[in-house]
Amino acid sequence: PSLCPSRPSAIMGKKAPSTPMVLFYFGLWYLINVAYNYCNKKALTVLPLPYLSAAFQIGAGLTYVFPLWWLKLRTPPNLTWSEMRALVPVGMIHGAGQLVTVLSLGAGSISFVNVVKALEPFFNVMFAMVFMKDYVPLPVLLTLVPVVVGVAIASSSDMEFTWVCFACAMGSNIFFSLRGVLSKVGGIQNCEVTMKSIRPEANLGPANLFAVLTMIAFLTALPIALAMELYDARGKWEAAVAAGHTPQSLAQTLAVSGLSFYMYNEVSFLALDAVDPVTHAVGNTIKRVILILLSVVAFGTKMTTLSATGSSIAIVGVFMYSVAKAKIPAKKKTA
Repeated sequence: PSLCPSRPSAIMGKKAPSTPMVLFYFGLWYLINVAYNYCNKKALTVLPLPYLSAAFQIGAGLTYVFPLWWLKLRTPPNLTWSEMRALVPVGMIHGAGQLVTVLSLGAGSISFVNVVKALEPFFNVMFAMVFMKDYVPLPVLLTLVPVVVGVAIASSSDMEFTWVCFACAMGSNIFFSLRGVLSKVGGIQNCEVTMKSIRPEANLGPANLFAVLTMIAFLTALPIALAMELYDARGKWEAAVAAGHTPQSLAQTLAVSGLSFYMYNEVSFLALDAVDPVTHAVGNTIKRVILILLSVVAFGTKMTTLSATGSSIAIVGVFMYSVAKAKIPAKKKTA
């Protein structure tokens, strides 16, 4: 999910991107997203080190953005310590969210993880009510019913269901929902507040915002990954090589996985910054369908009729919720 669901370009008075440019952003977003999920799942299958893989994926993007800043190909951010401190909690939660997301992908299929992650709007609603006193109107709330029902049906009939995969995917929902709510409370996700509270000369556009959060997330994830898997890393690497995978192919898969993770997130920031919330909802729905098809075609994931039905219900429910939420604003409880 984007940290900036509304359009900063419009708020800042910038010209909206042209339709061809928007289509290019979305096409590139889908392409890199497919590359990431394919390489990530392939790497986790032959090298089951999800903690280290997640930390590597987060950190790999820094090898792309640091040279851009150093060579002045992109204006680097110019944050004060107080502005940086405001971003630290969001970045830490972003890192934790990526850790459990990769854990879930290592324990189950891409299709099942994406179905469970369709429940993220449910947690968004719950946390917004608890922390922000934002109460979703009943018509919007009712659109979450098919999401919950669809995920329940898909989970009960999925041929590759594991509790570890389900728990980690739910953990991903919780972390990323908390990230969103914490961003709003801290004045980061509410773009109108952000553009006023963070100085324009801070150069914190969508791409730089994600880069700063990535740095914080990497510093959060790396110690956890080293503590959990450093001892086993050499043995599992040697086992993968013994199974016929060359060190070069393993390194290449990990590198593509890491860089594509960063790139698809950065492109998604640009894509979602260029469109309205309804188009954003359509884009996210299409993305989930593509990833489920990738799981079936590329990895031979078998889906029962009931599982496919539940997945479809959940995805349609997410789309209905996103559109309804964009059309019907939440109400803030007054004291």
